[in-house]
Amino acid sequence: KTIAINAILAQTIYTTTTNFYKAARFSIFSSMALSDNLSGGESYYMVEIKSLKRILNAGTAQGLPVLFFIDEVLRGTNTIERIAASSQILRTLSSENTLGFAATHDIELTNILEKYYVNYHFREDVGNEDITFNYVLHSGAATTRNAIKLLKIIGYDDDIISSADSMAETFVKTNDWIRLS
Repeated sequence: KTIAINAILAQTIYTTTTNFYKAARFSIFSSMALSDNLSGGESYYMVEIKSLKRILNAGTAQGLPVLFFIDEVLRGTNTIERIAASSQILRTLSSENTLGFAATHDIELTNILEKYYVNYHFREDVGNEDITFNYVLHSGAATTRNAIKLLKIIGYDDDIISSADSMAETFVKTNDWIRLS
């Protein structure tokens, strides 16, 4: 979000919150902070796929290159179809007139798209009572998990925590984060 805001500031009022900014002029698109369109009768997923289609269409149009920002692509649907469709949408975007940033918690996408995108991640510091982030970007895909640790920190039952930990370890061992590319 910070990069998106600074790109917009740079292109509109010629200032940024950065020490240095240098980029070509872009048409800027995002698919972030979406919600259901209840008055229009559209589910979250429908709003999301329309938002992504708008970016795809802009990438194939003549004119300025597209700078896009996508947060948790296709989170509004089931895991198998999310991974399959997300990988193809992001792969297509990488070959168009675009430069983009896509945030995801889907570890599978880091493997599937490694030929098309460079991975970066944040690291967390886990204490007994809290998880903190310093928001420094590190190269490569994330190698740690923290969702179950957060459940423990806020007081979920130990049975839930130990069963979830065990299940996650089984998923990692048996799936080996299958490469679908």
